Amino acid sequence: GGHKASKVTVICDLDTLTGGNAPARLTDGTPIPAAQARRIALTAGVSPLLLGRGNTPLYLGYRERFASAAQRQVLETLYPSCAVRGCEMPGTLCEVDHVHGWALGSPTDIDQLALTCGWHNRFKHTSPDQIHITKDPDGRYVYRLLPPADARAATGPPGGTGPPDDPLDWAA
Repeated sequence: GGHKASKVTVICDLDTLTGGNAPARLTDGTPIPAAQARRIALTAGVSPLLLGRGNTPLYLGYRERFASAAQRQVLETLYPSCAVRGCEMPGTLCEVDHVHGWALGSPTDIDQLALTCGWHNRFKHTSPDQIHITKDPDGRYVYRLLPPADARAATGPPGGTGPPDDPLDWAA
């Protein structure tokens, strides 16, 4: 009881982790064999650090609350406009949104972020039951607005007898 795990940062590429022989290194530059890097990864809490152009990190984990300039640049490429279907606010004017909420434990990682206009960002956080989030085939998040829950329960789908089984039926 009371044992605290040591923290070590190992730097390597994906090929090394998946069986390659290129050595990994510690943050001070000390090389370590690929097999040792794999053993460490198997027993560690791994936090990936994907680097973009100019070696800028795109996965910041829980240490950083706000997206980096590099992450914003990638998001503006992925989201030409707000992630809410039908909203035409240009992505360059949108806010970076933690899809599942940073305060709820969502990391500041590029695959957990989207761009939403200021209005939809606030709406999502004040009315989470009125947003349905999916991913498109390209891996981008798509937000769909839903009517309030009481309106969905009261009216049901057109021609139906109650609420739809699929919430996407509401966002036509």
